[in-house]
Amino acid sequence: MSMDETTSAQMKKSSGRRLKTGGKRVNGRHGIRPTEIIIIALFVIVVAFLVITLINKLTLTKNMARARTISNEVINDIQARNGQAAYNLGSPTFKQSYSSAELTQYFKSITIATLKPPTLINSYEVNGSNGHVGVFIYQYSALKVPYYIRTEIHDNKGAWQLIAISGNADESQLLQ
Repeated sequence: MSMDETTSAQMKKSSGRRLKTGGKRVNGRHGIRPTEIIIIALFVIVVAFLVITLINKLTLTKNMARARTISNEVINDIQARNGQAAYNLGSPTFKQSYSSAELTQYFKSITIATLKPPTLINSYEVNGSNGHVGVFIYQYSALKVPYYIRTEIHDNKGAWQLIAISGNADESQLLQ
């Protein structure tokens, strides 16, 4: 007689009656039912999805923080009317489109609207064929009518660079 059979027989004899086991073995061991396997698999999938989502969110937050640092530097350069510093933050394509003298001239042309430090009112990330681009919209309130600046910062293999800067008194024009 095996060990399991001996234990089962002893338990039956000790009580004098047959034990109801509910379909389970008396020694406590039982096989995993198919429904339990499905529940465990679903639980593992949900947990894995949540972990991956959290990791992506943390990575996105870290990337946007880097992009915002560059954008804030551009805003500081506008305040200082320093086109050369903004030019140095630009991507190669940006540098082909604008010279540091043109940027300085542009910054000087909006001096009256940019006398007070701006407030960041909107930021978002765009994932396109070019990779990650952080878009930041700032509002200047030095005048009765606000003035808005939009910066676009591109992730060029870990080096965030300015790819576009634009300004307008109509915020909706910068949301396109």
